[in-house]
Amino acid sequence: MSSPSSRRHFLRSAAASIGLAMSAATVATLVAGCETDESNPTPSGTTFTVDVAAVPELANVGGITLRLIAGLNGGAPVFISRIASNTFVVFSSICTHAGCEVNPPAAAGADIICSCHGAQFAAADGAVKRQPNTGSATDLKRFPSAFNSSTNILTITA
Repeated sequence: MSSPSSRRHFLRSAAASIGLAMSAATVATLVAGCETDESNPTPSGTTFTVDVAAVPELANVGGITLRLIAGLNGGAPVFISRIASNTFVVFSSICTHAGCEVNPPAAAGADIICSCHGAQFAAADGAVKRQPNTGSATDLKRFPSAFNSSTNILTITA
């Protein structure tokens, strides 16, 4: 006949083993869920077009606009900056430091500021001008683009 302490030890060990097995299954499910990208990312090479003539902010060199282009930049807006008569730069509005959306320039010639941690980016091309208060940032993600001056169409590639 077994003693009550042996039974207690057996029951504790069994409960711990069951708990460990259930925890391992839960952790495995959570990890697998993190690895699965359930969104439909835009395939690389997908193109988007913008009629520059329809965007007054881009009428002159130095102009910049913040536009939401469905399917580009993971659903966040992009900046389109006119840096020469036939040259545009397209870059993300998502700060590379902590993923916050950055603010458009407050005035012509002003920089782009991330209100979350104070990072500062050039309005012309999204280059880092000042690092955030904590940590560091890199230039805002750029998207390749080509401008057709005869049609005023800017083609952006994901």
